[in-house]
Amino acid sequence: MQFRLEKRQEPSRLMLYTTPIAAVLLTMLVGAIIFSLIGYDGIGAVREIFFTPLTNAYKWQDLGVKAAPLIIIGVGLSIAYRANVWNIGAEGQYIIGGLAGTWVALATYGMTGPWILPLMILAGVVGGALYAAIPALLKTRLNVNEILTSLMLTYASVQLIYYLIRAPWKDPMGMGFPQTRLFSEAARLPNIIPGTIVHLGVPIAIVVALVAWFIMSRSVFGYQMRVVGAAPHAARYGGFSENKTIWLAMLVSGALAGLAGVLEVAGPFQRMVPGFPTNYGFTAIIVAFLGRLNPLGVIFAGIVMAITFVGGEVAQTTIGLPNAATGIFQAMVLFFLLAGDILVRYRLKRVVNQPAAGAA
Repeated sequence: MQFRLEKRQEPSRLMLYTTPIAAVLLTMLVGAIIFSLIGYDGIGAVREIFFTPLTNAYKWQDLGVKAAPLIIIGVGLSIAYRANVWNIGAEGQYIIGGLAGTWVALATYGMTGPWILPLMILAGVVGGALYAAIPALLKTRLNVNEILTSLMLTYASVQLIYYLIRAPWKDPMGMGFPQTRLFSEAARLPNIIPGTIVHLGVPIAIVVALVAWFIMSRSVFGYQMRVVGAAPHAARYGGFSENKTIWLAMLVSGALAGLAGVLEVAGPFQRMVPGFPTNYGFTAIIVAFLGRLNPLGVIFAGIVMAITFVGGEVAQTTIGLPNAATGIFQAMVLFFLLAGDILVRYRLKRVVNQPAAGAA
């Protein structure tokens, strides 16, 4: 008995929306098996990573804080990927956004006023967009692959952090630790729920996703992104410039990554430290695809990935799971999601072997 893949006339909408759920369930099952085989409590690992953050009310605030940057970056990437512009360097744009906001915070240290935080946010957005403009320029002028350039620029941004916090921005009162001084009160995001760590960036993330959904579904910009990504030749005949679309997609995704960066440095961190690069930019790639490149879907996908971050920290302390376990589970989600996407566009068809002519 043999099977082959047969292309569907139209992608299956049922499979389109059920494969993300199936990917998460398969990740739990396979993850439990793998960690059991290597000597850990596999069932306990799945329980602590995927269920404890939901059942423990004290972890809900952590979910909101972790989900906010994933949602913001994921929304930007979903817009770019809709246009077939593959920005893989959102982590670097996130870092530059955080550095730009840090520069404003340090330059205004000791000052007060409601204008400081908006200025930091503006600097972060502009910084992320300008950093994304580098691969956009190389793509449109020299046809350099944006996947490679945006990814390599991420490592350059990490080294920039290490230089700044060890030399010009180093806290003189920090006892030699490589970090900036603590931001002043005017440069920190306020907590919106007293007694918790839920800061203003959490509702901002939801608003960003809702606005992006409206723009992508109700505006010429959204139509342009979708048409150029789905049918570039038809888009060209329709008057949409491919180069202009690349610029728009890269600038928007970079700006949102920079926004996430400045909200993180002004919220949970409140200073620049070596641990600021947290791989949110890379995880947001999974968020974008898990959310089906839809800003509303990105909200739920961001929460799912936030669960793995928070649950991974819990599993380290409760059952001694290594830190790398979180990345393993996230990678499996992406693997099963992409594998499931094959069934969205293709169906398995049984091949019936015909008997040879003249056979008895």
